[in-house]
Amino acid sequence: MSELAIQFSKDERVIKDEDFAYFQALVFKLAGITLSDKKRDLLLTRLTSHLKNSDLGSYSDYRNYLQSLPEDHGEWQNFINLMTTNKTDFFREIRHFQYIEEVLIPKWIQSKKSEINVWSAACSTGEEPYTLAMFLEAKLPVGMTYKIFASDIDTNVLAKAKNGVYSMIKESEIPEEYRKKSIEYGRGEIADWFRIKSSLKSKITFSAFNLVEDSKSDGKFDLILCRNVMIYFSRAVVEKVAINLSQSCLDDGILFIGHSESLQGTKTPWKVTTASVYSKNRR
Repeated sequence: MSELAIQFSKDERVIKDEDFAYFQALVFKLAGITLSDKKRDLLLTRLTSHLKNSDLGSYSDYRNYLQSLPEDHGEWQNFINLMTTNKTDFFREIRHFQYIEEVLIPKWIQSKKSEINVWSAACSTGEEPYTLAMFLEAKLPVGMTYKIFASDIDTNVLAKAKNGVYSMIKESEIPEEYRKKSIEYGRGEIADWFRIKSSLKSKITFSAFNLVEDSKSDGKFDLILCRNVMIYFSRAVVEKVAINLSQSCLDDGILFIGHSESLQGTKTPWKVTTASVYSKNRR
């Protein structure tokens, strides 16, 4: 699409029912996200600016454009990036990290593990995997190391995560005890920014991954975090994703989901251990 800016008329800002239904189905097909009728304004907000920067004058034009594209065209990823929600913080849902310290690390020590493999399965702009790196660096005993696989469906936020640079506004999210060993501060013109130290970044591998369509069934992860993403899925998609995650986890592995989420009513190998914490085997 060209960079020609198009000003929408009042009529063009109204999406036809058939176009909205198409985008609803497309979001579900590509990302597993259920977009209810109440989310019509959200969809319009996210599509409008994209269309204004193209030579497509209406939502119908965009629908027709997408339908003309081959499956490997880059615009499909642009559409996914527009539709995904990315709200995250450092040290979000701190009880999960307390569980790592109080329950998992003692279990890993007892099992005489030398390396812990963790998957941040919806890493957004990187705060979650970097928090994991900060925490594990500080809490794991001498002789035990870790690797983190961090993935997201949105390639735009993934690029920000790989960069590891954040506004100073977010510094307060990181407890002071972790800052000295984990972050470096900008100076001069970049004094309003900080970056994650390379020693932590080296422990993390970032990769694009679609939880609905892709499979990572190598069964090697001790811990998987898939937090605050399944809330957007239908029950059938939640079940599919949860089963896929179980196949990527060790038999004694653990899954963290968001505190507002639940696997209740789904048929998966996961068994609830405590609120938002699941295990494959309750030992």
